[in-house]
Amino acid sequence: MFKKFSPFHFNVADPNIPEPTRRSMQYAMWESAFTGITGSLTGGVVLTGFALALGANSFIIGLIAAIQVGANLLQVRAYRSLEQKGQRKAMAVKFAAAARLLWIPICGLVFINFEAFAAYRLWLFLLLIAVASGLGIFSLVPWISWLVDLVPEKMRGRFLAQRSLAGGVVGVIVGVAAGKFIDLWNAQQWGPAPYGFAVLISGGIICGVWSAVVMNKMHDPGFAKPATQPSFWQSVRTPFYNPNFRRLFYFRISYDFSMGIVGAFYGVYMLQQAGLSFTFVSSMAMLATFTNLLALKPWGKFLDKFGNKPTLYLCMIGKTVFAFFWIFTTPETFGLYILLHLFGVFDAGNALAIPNLIYKLAPPERRANYIAVDGTVVGVVATIAPLLGGGLALIFSKWNLAWGNFQWTQFHFLFLLATLLRLLTFWTLRQVREPESKSVAQVFRMIPLMRSIDISEGFEEALHFLLAPARYVLEKFGDRPPRRSKSKGQRRIDKENP
Repeated sequence: MFKKFSPFHFNVADPNIPEPTRRSMQYAMWESAFTGITGSLTGGVVLTGFALALGANSFIIGLIAAIQVGANLLQVRAYRSLEQKGQRKAMAVKFAAAARLLWIPICGLVFINFEAFAAYRLWLFLLLIAVASGLGIFSLVPWISWLVDLVPEKMRGRFLAQRSLAGGVVGVIVGVAAGKFIDLWNAQQWGPAPYGFAVLISGGIICGVWSAVVMNKMHDPGFAKPATQPSFWQSVRTPFYNPNFRRLFYFRISYDFSMGIVGAFYGVYMLQQAGLSFTFVSSMAMLATFTNLLALKPWGKFLDKFGNKPTLYLCMIGKTVFAFFWIFTTPETFGLYILLHLFGVFDAGNALAIPNLIYKLAPPERRANYIAVDGTVVGVVATIAPLLGGGLALIFSKWNLAWGNFQWTQFHFLFLLATLLRLLTFWTLRQVREPESKSVAQVFRMIPLMRSIDISEGFEEALHFLLAPARYVLEKFGDRPPRRSKSKGQRRIDKENP
């Protein structure tokens, strides 16, 4: 009974799955839990508080975020290293352990109080963070390739959902406990404030190293080195030569840009412009997180049955409505804020379907190459989008528009722009072709019958209620294949991808 409801157990019901694979999939659940703890104790509010304790200002805090996102630009270089050595398991485990152990000197910085060193301590902190982030990327690339090859495709959606749930649940609980610990440390004055963060980070280091130990116990089905090793720039260009994957890049760029241009400003809007309390804003973030976690398993079953592309269509409807409803928020619309943060259900679907679609469309023999290039492209977009959003917010700060009882100011115009950009994602997603997936029209017709895939009735009814008004639009706009061009180039593309 406990295993049925435990987020750390995945039921591998197929008797044809080899025992090493079955055992390794269970290990992967625990690896996710330990990694979730590590992320909570070395990132988020703990990392921010630790940096502030070292004397960081707002610019340094932003620079830390940029460093962590910018590390994704190393994914292609990491793939090249994997391609040359071919030792996927060894590379994933060793770089993971090295990235976590590097937090020991990072943690030790709080104990170095020499006056002559004080001016350099913060910059050494940034350098060590950058190196640790880079080592993490060199572990991530072979690890994702390894995990995708390990799990059979027919159950990959459910497995990734369960794994995300395992790490997410533990991460949320530990994150809340970490905040309470810091408050208690400061209230009881057990020592200098930075030492409290050092205690938490030490716990993160232990769990991070242990996750690498668990990873080392897993079975690796083997990584076949390519017969030929292209140059670095050839590795970068290879995915763009695949017409269908190139279309997927267009969707990824439009999706991440539409999310990133406004994602960092919802909290800023609620705290500054709407004047809501920090407690309320924190509660809304927690509500969105728990909604996301609760929806992971239903979405995993959904995409295993219907496909990734239909799942993305449905979730993008939700994310577009989400951005649009923010236009009508005011300091008094508490019910609307609560409703909006329940839309975390659609973040869960996107978080599963997007990587799973990448794994499915990438050629198995060069999957790691494609994943690395995708991560690099997304890293660039994820860096540019919030910077552009911040610049536009400054421009919109001079705009005002009264519409009935609503007073539109800078962030409302940013929400409107995000809504329009998300509409663009439907067109880019339409161009992507996913083999063996259901059509969007079929999915709409089958939503009332989804009890066959064991999705809870409440989730089913809520999904049907939200998506029913969009049925006509999706059947007319989102379900048709791309229009064929009369050009010779398009005919060549169609010939390559029948």
